[in-house]
Amino acid sequence: MLKKDMESPIKLYEYFWQALNDYASSKGYGVQRNIAVQAGVTEAFISQIMAGTNKASARTQAAIARACGFHTLEDMLQAGKSIRIKSTAPETEHNLIIQVHSQSEKNLLNGSIDDYRGIPLYVSGRLAAGANGMAFDPYEPPASMVVIYKPEIQGSARHNLAALKVGGDSMAPTIPRGAIVVVDLSDKEQIDGRIFVVNVPDGGIDMAAVKRVRRWEKGMGFVLISDNAGYPPDISILEWHRLCVGRVVWMSKDVRQA
Repeated sequence: MLKKDMESPIKLYEYFWQALNDYASSKGYGVQRNIAVQAGVTEAFISQIMAGTNKASARTQAAIARACGFHTLEDMLQAGKSIRIKSTAPETEHNLIIQVHSQSEKNLLNGSIDDYRGIPLYVSGRLAAGANGMAFDPYEPPASMVVIYKPEIQGSARHNLAALKVGGDSMAPTIPRGAIVVVDLSDKEQIDGRIFVVNVPDGGIDMAAVKRVRRWEKGMGFVLISDNAGYPPDISILEWHRLCVGRVVWMSKDVRQA
């Protein structure tokens, strides 16, 4: 049983937000609309709550809890707390083994270990709304890690970074299918013509795509541009904090077929 009098209001709301996003992520298409109808609020309001740009009152939280299938708000808070504890639990440490071909290479590596950084690699491209905007789905663990030489990403080495394996060819030849891009999740300044990872909802599920972005001159929104001429520009009417995941700052690709 969750003892609400022993938890701060901020923590309790975090548990509510965590449980709501976990429920929505598990249900997929149309879930925000269903929650909104049953809770007596607008779908836009539910979206804002999940994105962290608006907050629900205690009464609305209770209505949303019932809409999500919980008997009481306390049940929802307990579920959110359990998810939060699980997601922040320390993981067992494992040593990274790097193969070298000589003792001199080993000595060089041992002397420059601080020059490298591991970055979580995601392959599905699924996104979720977070307190700081869109992020790679926190309920889906990274597929692997990318180890990168810090000088290659100077200016971003201390930022919040993620790596994404590109599954399509819409940005070819600049970014070919199968390339791995590093995304600076801390760099969300909108600059026309730069390459970003953006949120392109597909069937009600937020999915990542790599695009050049420009403001739409004819109205509110942004133009998503592919470098591959076979893909026409697309218009997104999402607000920037919902559209932008982060700026692409680095790429790794196989050049054997170039």
